[in-house]
Amino acid sequence: MASSVPITEDDVFEADIELGEYEASDPFELSEAADRMLKQEVNGGDDRQGERIRLRYNREGDAILTATQYVGVVSLRDGPTIQIRPKAAGTNLLYLLRYAHNTTATTFESQTPFRQGQTFLDALGALYEAELRRVLSRGLQTDYRRMSGSEQRLRGRINIQRQIQRQPPTPTAFECTYDELTHDTIVNRSILYATSILLGIVSDFTISRSLRQHQQLLRRRITLTPVTLEEVKSIQLNRLSEHYEDILRLARLVIGNSFISELEAGSSASFAMLVNMNTVFENAVERAVRTTVSEHEGWRVEPQEKTQSLLTAGKHKMTLKPDVTVYDEAETVRLTGDAKWKTSTPSNADFYQMTSYMLARDSPGMLFYPDCQGDNETQAQVADQYTLMMAELPTAVDSGSYEEFIQNLEQNVQSLLQSILASI
Repeated sequence: MASSVPITEDDVFEADIELGEYEASDPFELSEAADRMLKQEVNGGDDRQGERIRLRYNREGDAILTATQYVGVVSLRDGPTIQIRPKAAGTNLLYLLRYAHNTTATTFESQTPFRQGQTFLDALGALYEAELRRVLSRGLQTDYRRMSGSEQRLRGRINIQRQIQRQPPTPTAFECTYDELTHDTIVNRSILYATSILLGIVSDFTISRSLRQHQQLLRRRITLTPVTLEEVKSIQLNRLSEHYEDILRLARLVIGNSFISELEAGSSASFAMLVNMNTVFENAVERAVRTTVSEHEGWRVEPQEKTQSLLTAGKHKMTLKPDVTVYDEAETVRLTGDAKWKTSTPSNADFYQMTSYMLARDSPGMLFYPDCQGDNETQAQVADQYTLMMAELPTAVDSGSYEEFIQNLEQNVQSLLQSILASI
């Protein structure tokens, strides 16, 4: 596939401010438009869990930004472009993302370059590009769309009312309504829209060039238009389109976490795409625990299971929702677990929350943290009865391949679960 519009390294996004998770920027001048974008768009919305990027001003009136567990890129109106990198993934960022979202990307290893030090969005862009290439090789989905128009020959059904209104007594054309097979469907518009978002924010030249080529191919058949997360979630796949499953999972991640003010051919005047690494880590932990538990016949894992079995002051019930709950074949809770993507030591809130889960379910508990060089590994007893284990997963341990990363992660989880279950 040759690109008709050459892309150069000057076209690739560069950040003005680089931050790691939970790091603060140096003071800088921030415009009113950038301030509004941060407060109303980036940090706004009912779905957020706290501010995505914290903003405060010093005595001189300069802004100071502090990153949270959200990583990605923000390009502010009349302001700087900020890039936030995850620290606790080491060189395994792509592997963690791929594992958490359970994508196959069978062509990734040999065809999509990804180097140490690249950003979260480069990792997402590389994985998305590999999945998009796989979909294109299988063929774009087509579907029938109802069309109406003036035709030189009778096609489909004639629209009598419009025929009388628009055509003379001796007609020169037929006003027809018919079904036309087209690639311009909501599923294809979704992957084109996600491609265009990523194209404006990846920083790797090779990935950006590949995305540009795919985008130009798609735009020959598909209309570039904004697609909402709700529209993507409503897409129903069938036997002929099931090869879209993985890329739609990634498209939901891209579209659901982006804030685009202007979109034209993959560039945006101001934009933000921030992904909650805590959610990525929760998905990875849930998958690893499920894989380990599957070795026990009759056991199962319930992710994000809600319960209201714990009374609080005033006789009100508190809703609890741990990340993983492990049941045995007798429907007894054997373990309650929660994932925390933090690079600092556990907070009191972590302990209080986990204690509530354990007491509500009469079970031992485990707090999963990313690689923090052993700072968050410890063990305690709750109510002199239940074991609470704080453990780190090898998210930053150098892995020579995706398979090696999975093996290290799942073996670590298996060892941890065997240890805590043995303590019961």
